[in-house]
Amino acid sequence: MKKEILIQANKLLPKDGGYDTFLDGVKLYKTTSYGPRGPLLYDICLVLVLQGKKIGYLGNNTLEYNCHQYLVIPTILPFECETYATKEEPFMCMLISIDKKIMYELIDSMSKPKNQTCTNCELGVFSDNVTADIEDITLRLLNTLESKEESKILGPQLLRELFYRIIRGEHAHFLHKMFLNTNNEAKISRSLKNIHDNYSEHLDVPNLARDEDMSVSSFHTHFKKITSHTPIQYIKKIRLNKAKDLIARHRYQVNDTAYEVGYESVAQFSRDFKTYFGYPPKEAKPLYEEYVIN
Repeated sequence: MKKEILIQANKLLPKDGGYDTFLDGVKLYKTTSYGPRGPLLYDICLVLVLQGKKIGYLGNNTLEYNCHQYLVIPTILPFECETYATKEEPFMCMLISIDKKIMYELIDSMSKPKNQTCTNCELGVFSDNVTADIEDITLRLLNTLESKEESKILGPQLLRELFYRIIRGEHAHFLHKMFLNTNNEAKISRSLKNIHDNYSEHLDVPNLARDEDMSVSSFHTHFKKITSHTPIQYIKKIRLNKAKDLIARHRYQVNDTAYEVGYESVAQFSRDFKTYFGYPPKEAKPLYEEYVIN
């Protein structure tokens, strides 16, 4: 990233933590500490790394995102991340929620994409190259975030321009397929959203497949290709990530949390939680402190 981007980022990120901004759907994050590989849940978003790098692990797939490669998560995915950062070179990034309505409008207005070369085009996440245009938008967006008025007036159009550049990315093949409603990718994406919204309810694969007019075998196959998880594994990881959030950020008791996320057995919940995160649920803590830019 350009030197001007780092200067502006450091002005907005005086210390470690997550920062809400004046622009809805845009957050900033900074850490000066190495973060070992661990579970993380990404909602539908774009991650623009301003400095440092992260490595994401999804099944047998590894994705590095840094100041030269941004990460696009066009569906809700639990995977694992490792963060590289030091006091001399902190990790800084901008997390931008993807507005599906805008994406539909843009893709519908665009000409059909040329054959793209994404090697993991079936996977529901991809990294792509930071272009000069994206660097330029990133700097303008960071400058805009200093002002509440400019964020309100100029911010939405800057995001629309950024989304357009992302859609035009070399590896954006899955992104286009996801927004074509009849594709299997779009069907699985809707199912992931359904699971995300109704994780505490009884969810079974035959009904999930039926909801998208797919056979169970086809649903299972495409689900695994896109998420690297079976449907049952995915449901469990969504529930556990939600549970961690309830305990760490909302101070829920362990027993209440287990039932809130759909578990019938507190003991089973505690075992699954410790296996997944590496510590018992009572030791869950927020990933980072949260601040508001002002």
